[in-house]
Amino acid sequence: MSRSHYEVLGVLPSASQDEIRVAYRMRVREVHPDTAAGKRSDASMQMAHIAEAWRVLSDAALRRAYDAERSRGYSQSFTEPQEQIFTGPVHRASFPWRMVGFTVGGLIALVLVLNVLSDPVVPLGPDGLLQAGSCVVVNSNQLAVEVDCAEEHTGVVKALVGFDMSCPTDTQPIRDRQGMGIACVVPS
Repeated sequence: MSRSHYEVLGVLPSASQDEIRVAYRMRVREVHPDTAAGKRSDASMQMAHIAEAWRVLSDAALRRAYDAERSRGYSQSFTEPQEQIFTGPVHRASFPWRMVGFTVGGLIALVLVLNVLSDPVVPLGPDGLLQAGSCVVVNSNQLAVEVDCAEEHTGVVKALVGFDMSCPTDTQPIRDRQGMGIACVVPS
């Protein structure tokens, strides 16, 4: 046997809006799962009934319609909160391959266009630090100084070794201008 919305809130059908509001708040405090009194297993169902009763009775138009249906004996349709069940077809989501393809293709095209529009890379000149492959000249103090390989140079550094080490036999040892060690230079 289902109870009417008035019975759920504990008010008479002739109750005013203020009386309904006060009754709703009192019922919620009694039944709410967070309160000590509402620690029952059916608290959530009672809360649903109270919320539905408040929804219908707090709105003047819904209350008039409810009272009209109730007087005809159809109170069942208003007392139970209806559960909505989706019965439509379920479609599995698919991965957006087309979007990913367009994005990747667009990024590749952007890189290619930027590459075409950019200035060519100018090779950097010597940075003054000797390393294997650096072109060098010997200055007046008999020290190795890095120069551009396009210019005239004494040789190419095969290896840079410490002061206490020796160079391979096919190279000429020349001290580094910066005092970092000895450049083993292959004469050109």
